[in-house]
Amino acid sequence: MNKKSSISELANKALQDRFIIQKLSDKVYELMLQDLRLQRDRSQNYQV
Repeated sequence: MNKKSSISELANKALQDRFIIQKLSDKVYELMLQDLRLQRDRSQNYQV
């Protein structure tokens, strides 16, 4: 089994399971918030 088909199978499984989708969504949201905080901190450092 190649890597592409393994990823495809995992994606199909995730689409069938609401819990997996929720965990993935929560993780993406958490990473986005973290990135926004880092960007804000960097921009404040440049304004000094």
